[in-house]
Amino acid sequence: MPIARIAALSAAIPKEQVDIMDLGFDAETTCRTMKLTGVHAVRYAPMERTASDYCLRAAQEIFDKTEAEPADVDGIIFATPHPDYSYPGNSSVIQSALGIPKRCITVDMPHACTGMIYGFYLADLFVRAGDCKNVLVCCGDTSSHHLNPKDRAMRMVIGDGGAAALVTGGGSVPSQYAFHHDGDGLKYLYTPASGERMPRERGVTDIPQTDAEENVRTLEDEYMDGMEVMRFVMNEVPPRINEVLDKSGWTHSDVDVYALHQANDFILKSLARAMKLDKHKVLFDIDGTGNIGGASLVLALCHAAEAEHEPWERAVLAGFGSGLSAAAMTTSLAETRIFHAIER
Repeated sequence: MPIARIAALSAAIPKEQVDIMDLGFDAETTCRTMKLTGVHAVRYAPMERTASDYCLRAAQEIFDKTEAEPADVDGIIFATPHPDYSYPGNSSVIQSALGIPKRCITVDMPHACTGMIYGFYLADLFVRAGDCKNVLVCCGDTSSHHLNPKDRAMRMVIGDGGAAALVTGGGSVPSQYAFHHDGDGLKYLYTPASGERMPRERGVTDIPQTDAEENVRTLEDEYMDGMEVMRFVMNEVPPRINEVLDKSGWTHSDVDVYALHQANDFILKSLARAMKLDKHKVLFDIDGTGNIGGASLVLALCHAAEAEHEPWERAVLAGFGSGLSAAAMTTSLAETRIFHAIER
């Protein structure tokens, strides 16, 4: 049975960097948010750009800088909560744009912050089953297009971007995975009027409402209950990380790098403190981009790889967020080609 490995990683983000001091919120609230979240600037995609644009650019970087070619790909997995069209999914966009053979397997998922981990998992299954030899995993989002400009809680933290990975055979040690999903928490992080359950209706779903914290949003805008999400993360992410460590036979001291979903500094520091992680092994990469969703852990790896470091023989990756869901994995990145993040 083939053992899957992550052969290459790439990420792409918008060129436009917006200082959150320029978003029009009062200075006291903005400074408090910066101190708490670690975000000083966010990346906003132009309205004409989508998640597929950023993932396509990231994927092209892999094909430009490795021996792999689109013709070698026999599987595409794309995770995004905001696809180009309601159907078909973005894997069709990627397959057509890159000229990937029509015999390929395609899978599209509406996963957000756990999208990259789920993508790796499915790619791993395809390779181990012998159904695919080279799987292109894409994960991206343009959440800024779905935020109310007056929503302070979300506007000062959320950014846009995408990532791509090439998963192939030839690995030496199997990756291990752990998942947790709590659909009871669906409404703690979602967009109420975004599908068939609550169709958009002028004069009904587009009426602005102000909450107790003076955030303004309509039913058509993304909503997050930060306290409930934080509670979920602290309760469910550590067990998932510990589970994959146990499956791998590793201890925390064995791990070379923790690439976690870059939600915000407060959450990352809280997780690191609760799990007694070596802070020098935990990536913090949200300052100049904001939370770009499921692709954020790959972006963090791309930025970290720009500096000299020892090979990441033992890596822990984890995502958490809407669903509510949490996912973690162990893998080796020692032979993974990790490219500098692209701005477009």
